[in-house]
Amino acid sequence: MRTLKVGLLGCGTVGRGLVELVGRNDALIQRRSGIDLRITKILVRDLDKERHGVDRELLTTQPDKVLDNGCDLIVELVGGIEPARTFIEHSLARGKHVVTANKALLALDGFSLMQAAEARKVRLGFEASVCGGIPIIRALRNGLVGNNIQRLSGILNGTCNYILTRMTEDGVEFEDALRAAQAKGFAEADPGLDIDGQDAAQKLKILTELAFSAQVDADAVQVEGIRDITADDVQAARELGFVIKHVATAELSGDAVALDCAPLLLPASHQLANIRDENNAVLVRGDAVGEMLFSGKGAGSLPSASAVLSDVVDIACHQGGFSVSPSGRVRAATRDSDGRQYIRFTVADPSAIGPITTILERNQVGVARAAAVWARSGARTHQVRVLTHAGSRKAINASLLDIARAGIESKHVVLRVAD
Repeated sequence: MRTLKVGLLGCGTVGRGLVELVGRNDALIQRRSGIDLRITKILVRDLDKERHGVDRELLTTQPDKVLDNGCDLIVELVGGIEPARTFIEHSLARGKHVVTANKALLALDGFSLMQAAEARKVRLGFEASVCGGIPIIRALRNGLVGNNIQRLSGILNGTCNYILTRMTEDGVEFEDALRAAQAKGFAEADPGLDIDGQDAAQKLKILTELAFSAQVDADAVQVEGIRDITADDVQAARELGFVIKHVATAELSGDAVALDCAPLLLPASHQLANIRDENNAVLVRGDAVGEMLFSGKGAGSLPSASAVLSDVVDIACHQGGFSVSPSGRVRAATRDSDGRQYIRFTVADPSAIGPITTILERNQVGVARAAAVWARSGARTHQVRVLTHAGSRKAINASLLDIARAGIESKHVVLRVAD
């Protein structure tokens, strides 16, 4: 039995979950790994705050008492950019292994941190940074190491997925579904990072750098959120045989990778279409294994803590490893947005369906289906909904300009239909 001393930075939701798991499953961990995990010190902001199940003798407000107390491994769970980056760099420079769940920092500076760990011959684990308890990081680092990854796509944000699930299954509007997500703790009081797509974009960047072993520029991901989606759009998608999901995608295109996070219309038979509520999923396509789906709880105290613990035990047992290309950089491609599109126009008069379809066809946009929808009450709006044939997004954009100039619609939403 070998003892591994762990210094813990942060004791919030995930930190408390880690302490709970280590305490609850101590004998199981020892039996499976031969490792006796000892949390030696825990950094907190407030010593007086009640933390059920956490030994108060371990708590400190002084980072040095965690970083420099002779521990073998540092777990960083304070979040944010600073002082988290300084803590991690300090630990790596002193030859300590590090485990983190900090997706914001990894998306911004993860590649250089991986290089620093490699240079010091220590390990940087970050399974909990993407998709909570789903072992997608380990799959890309180890299980699929013999594959050239061609494409990965997934539902990476549990808040967006919960909101869209409630809109689909309960028929509620976006604002009502958002309030339900906030009430359950799936969405923050300020949910912008989630519903505007930035959280999913950060996670996609991390996965892309792993999948293609090269650095991705911070602005390489094209991002759209879900604020403008209405219950009418969800109902229209259902009638057309689709489900609306917020999907992050990285796809190899020649020697470049196209990255985007956007709401899509997925066929009801698609593997991601049935991922419900706060669950996450990642669909990976490799040249040897074909397509593989990873799904499960994407967030929460214990799922994320489970991912942190798996990294700690993995490092302790000296399993696997990860090398990065010191000069590699992914060239970002612009995603080809041609294909089928769903367009919803808000109009003063449903008879606008005639001029709208005429302008679309004049611009060589094939109309597969079009419907004029009368407002059911004074609180609703008249709409024209169009599903196009596969075609040029450039032609659609030209049509939207012509329609706007004609003054026959006040607002429109365009959603891509997945292949």
